[in-house]
Amino acid sequence: MNVNPDIKGLYEQHRTALLRLALRLLGDEEESRDVVSDVFARLAEDQCAQSHGYLFSAVRNRCLNLLRHKRLTERVHRLLPIGEDMSVEQQTAETEDEMDAMLQFIETELTPQTREVMRLRFRDRKRYREIAEQLGISEAAVYKHLAQGIRRLKARFNP
Repeated sequence: MNVNPDIKGLYEQHRTALLRLALRLLGDEEESRDVVSDVFARLAEDQCAQSHGYLFSAVRNRCLNLLRHKRLTERVHRLLPIGEDMSVEQQTAETEDEMDAMLQFIETELTPQTREVMRLRFRDRKRYREIAEQLGISEAAVYKHLAQGIRRLKARFNP
């Protein structure tokens, strides 16, 4: 790909300052170089506004997205630790069994209204307002059904 001379000039002019910003946010030199390179690659592809402000905003946003992703990954690893004594296949099977048990509990132990509210919220990803309109109940009732269902699931599966 031929690089626009203006973008190359921007890169040469701002590279050091942008790397410093990324390094300050991420604390990792290699990731910082990757972020700055990604921003300029996108700039070259999209021919975006080539201003000084855009470059710093783009690097900052990229760093913040990367940090957010890292925090999410760390949370997942804390919540679902992979045990050394169990294979990934065994853990997957165990997780599937737990999910089956939860679904069975929802089907047999929750009221039809609570079950429907939970299905619309978690499977169909509808908002409280949408659920309330669809079922002809108030948003407060939607909240109460969700709270009740979650409370019962926690009591049963996370005592």
